[in-house]
Amino acid sequence: MPAMLAARQGRLFTDFYTPAKLIESMNITDVVGRITAPTLVLDYDYEQFYPRQPHQMFDKLTAPKEYVKLTAATGAQLHCSPMAPRQHCEVVFDWLQETLHGG
Repeated sequence: MPAMLAARQGRLFTDFYTPAKLIESMNITDVVGRITAPTLVLDYDYEQFYPRQPHQMFDKLTAPKEYVKLTAATGAQLHCSPMAPRQHCEVVFDWLQETLHGG
């Protein structure tokens, strides 16, 4: 909350420790079964922040779901595919179009 309020006032965000510790403490294992919306789970070769977690989440989802692994073979490795933003966006927006418009 302090970071959001500072940003709204145009102040530079400098406290990365507090939100990082909060994110680190989060665990969706207990709530993932309550997700009812269609869900796209992306995973990446060489995922550096959340290795193995996307597939674990996918397995626990009971809602309509799709799992996509982006790979080094197409240059889309690492968290959020920083070297292949076009491919990453194509996967996400194609899924959204298919899901929201029914195909």
